[in-house]
Amino acid sequence: MKKTISIALTLTILVSSLKLVSSADVLDTIASAIKSGNAATLSQYFDASVDITILDKESVYSKAQAQMVVRDFFLKYPVRSFSLIHRGTSSEGSQYGIGTMTSTGGSFRVYFLVRNKTGASLIKELRFEKQ
Repeated sequence: MKKTISIALTLTILVSSLKLVSSADVLDTIASAIKSGNAATLSQYFDASVDITILDKESVYSKAQAQMVVRDFFLKYPVRSFSLIHRGTSSEGSQYGIGTMTSTGGSFRVYFLVRNKTGASLIKELRFEKQ
């Protein structure tokens, strides 16, 4: 009986550890897509609808529309560098990343909110705000 409880506890800890690693990987993967200015790769992590704010314009877009909007932003402001400076988890289990993007048009504060939806981590909100 003790052995069964020990095995169950070990498996629970292992699964929890894997979830933490994979969630960090998602934030890093999203950060890499932003750093490369690759809207197609970034859009793979978009939810069916995404709340996007670019400068002072905010709207909710479908996944396909969001990809075009972000692609146009990256064309207008080519990425020189991006660094993820803060990451966290909300009380509901959502994850977020905050970083600084430098482009030919200046510096931007970038914020993205990732929610777990049916086992997949998807971007629900993305913001590019001028610094």
